[in-house]
Amino acid sequence: MVECSLCSLLNFLFNCIYHVIGCALEYPLVVMALSFLIALVFVTNIYAAKLICDFRCPLRGGTAGSGGSCRADTCAGGSESANFDYGPDNGPHNWCCSDTNQSPINIIDSNVQKFPIRELLCWNHYDDLPDGIMLENTGHTVMLRACYSGNTPTVSGADLLACYTFVELCFRWSLLSNDGSEHMLNYRKFPLELQAMHRTGPSGDCTSSYDILMIGYFFEVSSNNPYLDPLVQNLHRIQKPGSKIEIPPFPLSYLCYQFRTGFYSYGGSLTEPPCYQGAEWFLFPEALAISERQLNEFRHLLSKDGKTRILRNSRPVQNINCTRVVNLNQYNPLDACQMEPPECEVQAEDVESFQ
Repeated sequence: MVECSLCSLLNFLFNCIYHVIGCALEYPLVVMALSFLIALVFVTNIYAAKLICDFRCPLRGGTAGSGGSCRADTCAGGSESANFDYGPDNGPHNWCCSDTNQSPINIIDSNVQKFPIRELLCWNHYDDLPDGIMLENTGHTVMLRACYSGNTPTVSGADLLACYTFVELCFRWSLLSNDGSEHMLNYRKFPLELQAMHRTGPSGDCTSSYDILMIGYFFEVSSNNPYLDPLVQNLHRIQKPGSKIEIPPFPLSYLCYQFRTGFYSYGGSLTEPPCYQGAEWFLFPEALAISERQLNEFRHLLSKDGKTRILRNSRPVQNINCTRVVNLNQYNPLDACQMEPPECEVQAEDVESFQ
């Protein structure tokens, strides 16, 4: 009996609403108003969806800045990636990046392939003194750039097909000393990782990373490293995000150890949005020294909100996939002789130095 009464009430209400709407639609002004309201709701939903997409994926379809010169921060993400961070809202799990050939990775020695290189890795002009060095707190990391009136430092040799020119340095760290680096070595992380970007190809093309070489160094907490002091002693001057300073120049070889053989290499990507794939990575397996005092200077830098410190700025390790190969590049003068006997003359003491 109660159900029948409820059904009757609902039918009565439905008929009333239907009758009111039918009467209202007889007036053109009402029809126009309803049409406008429906169109407004439709457009509002589309705009809201676009805002959500731009918030969660601000870099999709982004293009590089105009002009004849290529800004390094644009190649690495730059202003178009200003909305990303390492927190729960805009952190790595929300970045819009490719699913394949991404960096960083976990390098496992048992899965590494030994690769003979025919010549040593060659470092050019890294001992030269720059005309100036600029430090910047981007709100995500510390960026170091150097300018030269003469020759810019370059890297060539090994199995590289071109000469790569130095662009910039950046650093990855964490609050904890058992974390911080982006790459892992045998499931182990390091408290600091230095990443040196190098580039070749057209200077105005910043829409991919296929002409980028990234060279990475691990740092382990140990004794004070005097080669880091020209940088570390100036970090307090860029504590606020967006601050830039010029510091007394020093050779980049202070920070970039010039290894020539015995390094890992693999094909990966940039580690900041939009994480373009195609970058070549060289990683030096031997950790360099940094003291706890020097490491703490990085941890006092403020993030982009200007209030909280940068306590983590590393992307989690990515899948290596079955098709990617990690090489351990090793130079052996005897192997080089066998590959190119007419051009290779090796002394006995040279053979001993590489064994």
